[in-house]
Amino acid sequence: MLHPAAHHSKAKLLRKTKIVCTLGPASMRRETIAALIRAGMDVARLNTSHGDPEQHSGAINLVREVSAEEGRPIGILMDLGGPKLRTGRNKGHEPIELKPGLEVSLVPDDVPGTAETISIGYPRLLEDVRANDTVLLNDGAIELKVDRVEADALHCRVIYGGPLGEQKGVSFPMTTLTTPAITDHDREYIKLGVKEEVDYFGLSFVREAADIVAARDIIAGLGAETPVIAKIERRQAVANLESILEEADGAMVARGDLGVELPPEDVPVQQHRIITASGREMIPVITATQMLESMMQSTRPTRAESSDVAHAVWDLSDALMLSGETAIGQYPVEAVAMMDRIIRRAEEAFPTEQEMLPRSGEDDHSYVVALATRQIIESDANMRGVVCFTRSGYTALLLSKVHQPAPIFAITPSEAVCRRLTLARSVIPILAPVVSSTEEVLDTVDRVLVEGHYLSVGDEVVVVASMPVDAASTTNFL
Repeated sequence: MLHPAAHHSKAKLLRKTKIVCTLGPASMRRETIAALIRAGMDVARLNTSHGDPEQHSGAINLVREVSAEEGRPIGILMDLGGPKLRTGRNKGHEPIELKPGLEVSLVPDDVPGTAETISIGYPRLLEDVRANDTVLLNDGAIELKVDRVEADALHCRVIYGGPLGEQKGVSFPMTTLTTPAITDHDREYIKLGVKEEVDYFGLSFVREAADIVAARDIIAGLGAETPVIAKIERRQAVANLESILEEADGAMVARGDLGVELPPEDVPVQQHRIITASGREMIPVITATQMLESMMQSTRPTRAESSDVAHAVWDLSDALMLSGETAIGQYPVEAVAMMDRIIRRAEEAFPTEQEMLPRSGEDDHSYVVALATRQIIESDANMRGVVCFTRSGYTALLLSKVHQPAPIFAITPSEAVCRRLTLARSVIPILAPVVSSTEEVLDTVDRVLVEGHYLSVGDEVVVVASMPVDAASTTNFL
């Protein structure tokens, strides 16, 4: 039992599902970042498809400074742009009107775009694409069908037309592209991210497990072990999902490009599948894209968006992500506060958690301890939380993935682990010096939970650790 302390409990105020906020022009100011943290931001995302290295380096330093001032660890996710294909420039920089039924040629050369010829920035365009393949422009708003492939161009028929601006997204949902998953642009940002000690890298347009291995090899070559989150947004990634998640350190349901590659009716099915599979692999999973899209211009979300957020919570996402809402929207802080309220209400309404079974070969001893803590919490009304001592973060992630009904206080001596655990569902990371005995374990529990105003007088907790505590070993103490 904790020592008496005359304060209000913060544990019951815990929001289990975490919030990831994309930083951009609307939020890249000290006072706005502070307001985002107070509103509920747990992880800051840097989108390297926009901006330059100097801007992103400044953003990392700003988040770290404000995080320290606010007294809350904030994780940093550096999202690598990957091989995002785009159309080229247009003649006169004006939108092109593509009309259904007309023919248009796609070329790999850098030429001004017209209604007859459009440039696609992909050198292997003519080698990879075949007749009858589908081409989607402007993130799926315009659809073309390839009639024939010639030596200089893809000759296509416009199926669904519309205006096409410059530098718009291009997708080949039926085509296996041979472009590398990691671009030179990505390599430069991996170097920057390792130098600045970011907490996660997000790998875009993953196709297979080998893409994760390639990214990890580059990171290891720079002397780091930064976790890699696989963004699931390609048809190939959906087909290779299990092997990708076995290799990855986390997953993102990247519904923007996934919704272009797949028919709309399949996206919610795959979202549920990705979240469930990530649970089996014991890795964090982020649900992303258009969660509160209307709040880019409005102070309130649509009813459908509110339901979307709630259902992502009930699916047991570790975190939900805001993109344009906090990067370029008119109401970035309001969007975070709204997401926080919807999540809390959803968790309050349906608090029961389903059990996730680990993948084959998981550490059975640690898993049994994790399940035992959950059973104790569920059977004893006096238990207000689980406290774990962790050097690597593994124990906290394991406890998170058996979905405890109470908060998980993860005590670690590592600032990097503290920040990485900001992404884990139900986990409150706490930085504290390393301990070397059972007595110090229990003394530290009393001190950090009382001084941090996390629990109230008379509250009881389950303590989980490895013994001996100063050695890296299996979770074996409860």
